[in-house]
Amino acid sequence: MSSVEEVRAMLLDAVEEIGQARRYAGDARGCLADAVGVLTDLGEHREPLVPTELRRATDELERGLDFIGAGAQRIAEIAARL
Repeated sequence: MSSVEEVRAMLLDAVEEIGQARRYAGDARGCLADAVGVLTDLGEHREPLVPTELRRATDELERGLDFIGAGAQRIAEIAARL
């Protein structure tokens, strides 16, 4: 196997690992959505039950998922060009 083929194989392995990270982050997104839903369904009391930090975490996770997807795409593009 040539060194270029080795690099391509390593890049494709990285894409697979990133895909797994994306799946885990997707699971986390579902858990966060469930938590927000439960707290929202409980209604408002003196203050909203959904903490600002939970909403911020949800937003940051979405942003992270975008970065993960973009990274995987770029690595796949590099591997395809080799």
